[in-house]
Amino acid sequence: GAAGIPLDKLAIIIGALGVGIGFGLQNIVNNLVSGIILAFEKPMDVGDVIEIGPDTGRVKEIGIRSSKISTFDGADIIVPNGDFISQRLTNWTHNNTYRRIELVVGVAYGTDLDIAQQAVQKVLDEETGIENQPSPSIFWHEMGNSAISMRILFWTSDFDNWVALKSRVLKAIYQHFSKA
Repeated sequence: GAAGIPLDKLAIIIGALGVGIGFGLQNIVNNLVSGIILAFEKPMDVGDVIEIGPDTGRVKEIGIRSSKISTFDGADIIVPNGDFISQRLTNWTHNNTYRRIELVVGVAYGTDLDIAQQAVQKVLDEETGIENQPSPSIFWHEMGNSAISMRILFWTSDFDNWVALKSRVLKAIYQHFSKA
């Protein structure tokens, strides 16, 4: 009052400033509360392989405000904890390291389907990285323009090497088909 500034106008300015700061801090508070929820619910742990939105990687660090994810391309991304609460989170290794692998293989028309299926079954039986339980499955999937598609499903317990296993099985199937 002594400076000549009316206190009622100063109160309005301070109130508006408080509202602005409140809206600015809303996201930070959301992430802090989400971090606390993550600490109690434990939908993910350090080392888990997760998928959130378009990003997939291994959880490197879980913080109060944000978490670090290491992608398989070598990047580290920082994800606000609020995203883990508000978006769909897929945790591939939360309870175990099992992963189902799917292959779709085309077999030319005129091929003996029983022989083709036996060749694939032989590959699946010989591969050591494939789990016996649940047992691998082979289904005839669809009839395409130039081939009949075979859908092959099998499980591995080594999540970190599922891409290499898929590659080995695909190569072995091709080699068996070439011999047959």
